Amino acid sequence: MTHFGDAVLVLPLLACAAAVLMLQGPEARRRALHWALLVLATLILVAASKIAFYGWGTGVRRWNLTCFSGHAVLAWLTWPCLLMLTVPMRHPKARILACVAGAAIAMVVAWSRVELGAHPVSEVVAGSVLGLAATLVAVRMLRPLALGRGAFVVGLPVLVLALWLGQAGSVRVPSERWFAKAGMWLSGNETAVDRGAWRRRSH
Repeated sequence: MTHFGDAVLVLPLLACAAAVLMLQGPEARRRALHWALLVLATLILVAASKIAFYGWGTGVRRWNLTCFSGHAVLAWLTWPCLLMLTVPMRHPKARILACVAGAAIAMVVAWSRVELGAHPVSEVVAGSVLGLAATLVAVRMLRPLALGRGAFVVGLPVLVLALWLGQAGSVRVPSERWFAKAGMWLSGNETAVDRGAWRRRSH
């Protein structure tokens, strides 16, 4: 389930969904654009938290918190809205259930990051809170819209990518390395702050 918060899967999926909505007219285009900007702004916050840590060692040692969990944020940004959009407008109760199902997927993805040792609980909680806050805004924004037949355009790539990721294992995008290099460049440090050393200082 952790793959369902992987940028390799969800970012193309979000782009496909936004593109389908933009073809539905001026109002849908406006809402889809605002959704895309909301996603972008949220991901910038995630990136900023990681860059700040690697560059300056920001965080809360008492809570073992260095950044937002990117997988948790992406899962919350994607699945509640996307599943809601696949259900036609004439089925409002089913749309609510789909949104709740998406939230359940996001919670499982978030917890998987703890189980895999990728993040402590504090970073997963922080990512979930950020992702949920953005999603609440997005759901309200996208409530008058549905993907319609375009759901197949979005659904096929996610099926193929999910199956591929499940067979091949997680495709590694070196985002952490990029964030570390950005933090070093901005702070002027020769090395990035080490998570293990930073956490040991709190003991």
